[in-house]
Amino acid sequence: MTDQTGDPADVLPMVHPFGLRVRGEIDHQGRPALARALAWALRIGETDIHLDLSELTFIDAGGLRLIISTATDLPPPRRLVLQNASSTVRELLVLLGWRLGPDHQLYQMINESHPHGPDPAPSPPS
Repeated sequence: MTDQTGDPADVLPMVHPFGLRVRGEIDHQGRPALARALAWALRIGETDIHLDLSELTFIDAGGLRLIISTATDLPPPRRLVLQNASSTVRELLVLLGWRLGPDHQLYQMINESHPHGPDPAPSPPS
């Protein structure tokens, strides 16, 4: 699954839990590798897709839109689960109308007072 075209990102399959480990930068050059890997995971898997972002160093809005698109394309009851999402990724998701629930699954925010999905975990004091 690692892209051999010189992309600045590696997207590697994970077996347990099923999903992908994203490493490096997801920008205009890294997005094709992520798009191919997400399409593969949608097609191959029958369970939730876990994205391990612990080695992600950068992601642009286009990369997040790919992730969001995958979340919306999953047939119920499958979900997209983001593991080790940085605070920056979480903040960008909110700007795009999405959030991570306490279960690390992506939920679309219908509006600020009535988000879709379970209530988020309380934020630690700043």
